[in-house]
Parts: sequence; C-alpha cells; structure tokens
Amino acid sequence: MTHTKAALIVMLLAAAAHASCISDATAIVLSEQGLLIGAVIGFTAVIIALAYMIGTTLGHTHYVVFAKDEAYHLFFSILMLIAFSGILAFSCELISFFYHGTFENLGPLASNCYLGEGSGLNSTASCYLKVVKNDATRLSKSYIQNYLDYLMESTFSFSLAIPLLNAYTAIPGAYRRVVSNQYDIILNTFLIPSLMSLSMQKIGLDFINENVIRWILPTAFVLRFFIPTRMMGNMLIALSLGLYVIVPFMFVFNLAMYDAVLSDCNEFASAVCDNVLDSYSCMDAPQTACSNPDGFWMVARLIPQAIFLPNLTIAILITFLSAVNKGLRVVG
Repeated sequence: MTHTKAALIVMLLAAAAHASCISDATAIVLSEQGLLIGAVIGFTAVIIALAYMIGTTLGHTHYVVFAKDEAYHLFFSILMLIAFSGILAFSCELISFFYHGTFENLGPLASNCYLGEGSGLNSTASCYLKVVKNDATRLSKSYIQNYLDYLMESTFSFSLAIPLLNAYTAIPGAYRRVVSNQYDIILNTFLIPSLMSLSMQKIGLDFINENVIRWILPTAFVLRFFIPTRMMGNMLIALSLGLYVIVPFMFVFNLAMYDAVLSDCNEFASAVCDNVLDSYSCMDAPQTACSNPDGFWMVARLIPQAIFLPNLTIAILITFLSAVNKGLRVVG
C-alpha cells in the first residue's frame, strides 16, 4: 500500500509540473545546495543507524520503528530528488497536447506570443504580460495627454470691453473641462491601478522564471531531508511547483482571453461607444468604438487581467499548494 501511494504521488508531481521543461532540474538543485544536501543526508543516515542499533540492542521497539520510518522518508526524498528532472521532462510531453491544441483552436491572435510547438508556458506568459503592460502604458500616456489638452483648452477666454459701459468675458471652451474630468476619472480609477498591477505581475513572473528552481527548490530539498524541518520542506516543494507551473499556466490562458475578446467588441459596440472618445459617431456608426485604440473597450480589456483573474490564480495556487503538501505528508 505504501509503495502504491509513493507511485501515486510521483504521478501527481508529474501531472502538476507539466510546463517547466527544465532540462536537468536535479543538476540545478545539486549545483546550488549539493554539499549541504549531502551533509544532511549523511547526518540523517547516522541518526537512523544509531536509532536502529539502540533499538535492536536494548530491545526498544519504538527506536526500531522510528529508524524504519525515517529510512523510508529518506529513501523517498532521495528518489524524488533524483527523479525530478524526469518528472518535469515527462510532464511537458504529458500536457503539450492540451496546451498546443487549445491555442491551435483559438487561431491566430494579435499579440503573436504563441509561436507554435516551440512555445513554452513561461515564455508565452511573460510575452503576454509584456504586451498587456505596454498597452496599459500607452493608454495611460494617451489619457494623461488628453486630460491636459482638454483642461488647457477649457481655460481659453476672451473679453469685450465697452468704454464707460461694461466689460464682457466669454469662455467658449468651458465645456471641455467636463471632458477633461472624464479622462481624469478613467485614468485614476482604472488605468493607473491596472498599470501598477500588471507591472507587479510582470516583475513577479520574471522572478519566478529565474529563481524558483535555482533557489527555492534546493532549499526545499534540504529542509525535507532534515527530520525536524520535513514539513516545511514539503510546503516549499509544493510552493516551487505551484509558482513555476501553476502560475504561468494560469497566466497564459487568462491572458489569451485578452487577445480573444478583441474580436467580440462589435457585439457590445453600442454599449462601449462614447461620443467624446469616439468622435460623436455613436448614433450612426457605433462600431467605430472598436477601432479606436483609446476607446473604452481597450480599457475594459485590462480590468480582468489586472484585478479579477490574478485573484483567481491565487485561489487556484493555494488549493494546489494544499493538495500537494497534503499528498507529500501522507506519502513521505
């Protein structure tokens, strides 16, 4: 039964780590923390040997049980460390049909982040975040410029003075302050928060791609080999897999929707068309809102990517961490 559970947890890790395509994760782990891992393995082996000797010599069965239990944990940890590269390589092939098949069915997308069979999840997710962040930056700059232009134009005035009678002042562009306020509200309510969120997501994803396997995973194995910190090691292994696999996986399919919804604008053109932004053409041709690079539809596409979908990713990541950590606790 124990061996069956061990096989199941290895298969679980294989299914979970489907996107990394690390050529040799084991070599990376050993190159960073190989000496420390070896020392911890040796120390644990000595503790196991001493416990077994004391138990068999003095007849204390609980020492023997402890030694056998820790020997199994040590064996499973070493097996998982050695097999980690194979797990990741096999997982890439396991998920490739779903990943590539989904994008092939979506057809050509405007961002060109998916480049066919050679595209990995991490690179595709990073490309999408860069595209969306650039769009948010462009929209923010455009709205700031329009806000300032309309605000300045709203202050233009001229006066007519009639000697000995009166003076009259007119501000023909005063209504432009209302338009300026509209740009200001959209900018500060939606665009700036979206830009900040997307920038932080891009920094976080780049950090994950460059550092999780190199730093967090080796530390996780060190802690797992050491008896008092095994629970923390299990959690960090689950965290490494979640950050390196689940997060890019969710980012790719969330951000793919950013491309996919672009063609749906015509269905909602009358709702998103704005007379000011779209040159007062909403009554005759509301579809012009869909071709406007600064229109409301372009702003609306950012909001799910910046606010709602990252929360969904966090919820799924927490669920994944809990499941993997619980599985590792049960098996080894």
